[in-house]
Amino acid sequence: MKRLLFIYNPTAGRGLIRQHLFDIIDIFSEYGYDVIAHPTRGALDAFNAAESVDFEKNSADIIVANGGDGTLGEVIKGVMSSGAQIPLGYIPAGTMNDFAASHNIPLNMNEAARMVMTGTAKRFDIGRLDTAQTYEYFTYVAAFGAFTNVSYETSQQMKNIFGVFAYMMKGVSSLGSIKPFHLTVSHDGETETDDFLFGMAANATSVGGMKGVTGDNVSLVDGIFECVFVRAVPPSQIAALINTVINLDFDSPYIYSFKTAKLTIKSETPLPFTLDGERGGEHDILTIECIKEAISLIVSEHNE
Repeated sequence: MKRLLFIYNPTAGRGLIRQHLFDIIDIFSEYGYDVIAHPTRGALDAFNAAESVDFEKNSADIIVANGGDGTLGEVIKGVMSSGAQIPLGYIPAGTMNDFAASHNIPLNMNEAARMVMTGTAKRFDIGRLDTAQTYEYFTYVAAFGAFTNVSYETSQQMKNIFGVFAYMMKGVSSLGSIKPFHLTVSHDGETETDDFLFGMAANATSVGGMKGVTGDNVSLVDGIFECVFVRAVPPSQIAALINTVINLDFDSPYIYSFKTAKLTIKSETPLPFTLDGERGGEHDILTIECIKEAISLIVSEHNE
C-alpha cells in the first residue's frame, strides 16, 4: 500500500485543521494511501519529520504539509537536507498563504487535499541564502527592512484572532523604528550602492498577501528571482515614496528592481533577514541564489 506522511500544524490559521482532519485523511485513504499523521509540536518539528523520510526504503511515497508558509518551508528544507526526490503536496492553513496564491492551490482544505490526489508533480524553483558560516533554503522570498519582522513578531494568537489585520496592526506599530541600511548590491556584473529601507529576492506572484509586488511575467520555474529594493528618502519625499509603493511603480527612481539568478549583498551593519516570513539571522555579507526546479510539487494539472 502507498504511504503518505501528513505533516500538519494544529495551531495555524485559527486551528481550522481540527475541523477538516478526518475529511482530509479520508480523501487520502480514498485514493489508496496509508496515512501517517504527524502534528507539529514546535520549531523544526516539521523539518525533522520531513528530513527523516527514507524514500528508497518506502517510509513514505509522498509528503503533504498543512500549515502556513513557515510550516511548508520547514518541510521543504527537510526534504532538501535529506536529498530525497519525493513529491510534495500542500494544504494551506496560514494567514497570508503567499505560496498557495503563487501556485494556484485552493484555500479550501478539502479541495486542496483532493487536488494533491488528482494533480501532477511538477518541478519548481526555491532559493538559498549563503553566508560565510552557513546556508539556508527558503521557499519563495528572502527579505530585509521595513515590515519584514511583522510576521514572526506577531503572535500566533493575534494571527488566529485578527487574521491579516494582525499584520497591519503590528506593521503600523513598527513605523517609528524603520531605519535605512547602507548596502552594496551586486548581480550580473552590475553594482548599486545606496541606502535602502527594504529589499527582497522573490520567486512568487504574491508576497505579504499582495499580488503584483514582484512585477509582471513572473515564472516559478526559470531559475530567476524578481528583486525589488526600496531606496531611503528624506522626510519631504515620504508621501511620494508611499504612493510609489502603493502603485507598484517599478520605473520610479525610488525603486531599484531587477531579475537575476544570483545576487550578493554587503552591508555596513548586520542586516536582519526573513526567509518566508521567519527569522533568517543577521548578516554583513550574503549571497542569494535561485535553485532551478529543486522541488517536486503537486499542483493542478492545468497549472503552468
